[in-house]
Amino acid sequence: MTKYEKARVIGVRAMQISKNSPLYLNADDKDLTHWDPLFIAEKELALEKIPFIIRRYLPDSSYEDWRLCDLKSLY
Repeated sequence: MTKYEKARVIGVRAMQISKNSPLYLNADDKDLTHWDPLFIAEKELALEKIPFIIRRYLPDSSYEDWRLCDLKSLY
């Protein structure tokens, strides 16, 4: 996953959380002292709980769809 894809995923997921979307963390994983949407989105991404699909466009105008759990984060 590129740093740009990571920033986009965290931003989109944080926006969903701020609009009261259900969390993908288990009840045991919730840290009630840090209810910042960005913190929760980063934690969900680190635990690979976000079910997003990233579409990567190729030079021949086709594309590939990748699940987040298939991409390794370098950051």
